[in-house]
Amino acid sequence: MNYKAGDLIKVKTKEGVYKGTYIPRKGNSIVIKLESGYNIGIDKNKIDNISLVRKQKKIKQKKEKIKQNNKLPTISILHTGGTIASKVDYRTGAVHSEFSPEEILRMFPELKEIANIRSRLIFQMFSEDMGPEHWEILAKEVKKEIEKKVDGIIITHGTDIIHYTSAALSFMLQNLPIPVLLVGAQRSSDRGSSDASLNLINASYFISKTSFNGVAICMHENTEDNSCLILPGTKTRKMHTSRRDAFKAVNDIPIAKVDYKKNIIENIKKIKENNESLISNIGFEKKIALIKIRPGFSHKELEFYKNYKGIIFEGTGLGHLAVSVLDKHTKEHKKTLDMIKKLSKKIPIFMASQCIFGRVDMNVYSSGRDLQEAGVIALEDMLSETAYVKLGWLLSFEKNQKKIKELMLKNIAGEISERTQLNEFL
Repeated sequence: MNYKAGDLIKVKTKEGVYKGTYIPRKGNSIVIKLESGYNIGIDKNKIDNISLVRKQKKIKQKKEKIKQNNKLPTISILHTGGTIASKVDYRTGAVHSEFSPEEILRMFPELKEIANIRSRLIFQMFSEDMGPEHWEILAKEVKKEIEKKVDGIIITHGTDIIHYTSAALSFMLQNLPIPVLLVGAQRSSDRGSSDASLNLINASYFISKTSFNGVAICMHENTEDNSCLILPGTKTRKMHTSRRDAFKAVNDIPIAKVDYKKNIIENIKKIKENNESLISNIGFEKKIALIKIRPGFSHKELEFYKNYKGIIFEGTGLGHLAVSVLDKHTKEHKKTLDMIKKLSKKIPIFMASQCIFGRVDMNVYSSGRDLQEAGVIALEDMLSETAYVKLGWLLSFEKNQKKIKELMLKNIAGEISERTQLNEFL
């Protein structure tokens, strides 16, 4: 069948004749959008005849010349995919992503009053498809934009692993002279409930009005459409699958609250001035593991990682895993401890917690002390995802085990807090 998305077709079956816009779909059904706006699927085996009524009409977009305002800052938007720059063509049901400055300003006209916008595509992918190689490419592209003397950079990004990317950029590019904000959306920009517009506009407004420099995430503060939070790049996590306020600072507080509609920026954290030169150390060692501990975890599983270069355990509670022998059912635990001892002589092994909030403390219980004696190092209040990124980054340029262990416990990009505050929990 040679029909294209948007073609008006007529489908004849024994039950009746249906006329509508053709929507390409895989499978055994033909999908068309009826004049009523509803989509219907028709089993191909029940179709007697299909005919073309009219070819898709091509809609020409009028190109607008963007005028630069010398009084406004310049923001570069780098696109990596995700929901934020996507919308549905309701004639065809297809999802389109828009990336040019003209398209961005057409979707978000408020940006014209905030900044001069540059925009280009780096990747077009779901965030779950992004890997360490993409972080390296993105870091290099950010560096290029900094060299062009822009006033800030926004990276549009899928929400699922945005906090991995923000951590990677925080380590790979230190002492940034400008803000680099990662912005996502839980719902596409054409939906009435979309968070795309508020997130992007508030991010731009924050860049244009503050002296912040560094990596951060900008997302909804709550389920209302009024304000966003600027969240620390190494201390933020997605806490809900679909809520617009899914992102929270963990073991930390937000950097700022932004409400561009009311012209309000409330600095929650003191924004430090940075007069140091950019440090660029871009790289990632992929042969590391992030292992989630669970009941029934076996020493045999660790054998798979004997040729790896580093391990992060996401342990239970204060930083535990089963290593105590208590009865006939726990005899295997000694083998786990022995395997950890053996591995730790070759590679660095660290402990974070599944609990998300709070600190690892392996001095409270005997199992924690046994693990420390076996060579496992507690990572304070570092998020397990951030720990994974930091270890991979360090191993890309540092081979000395002692130095790696020292650097993992050094606060490089805000990933470790000196102490836990009461207001850092939800």
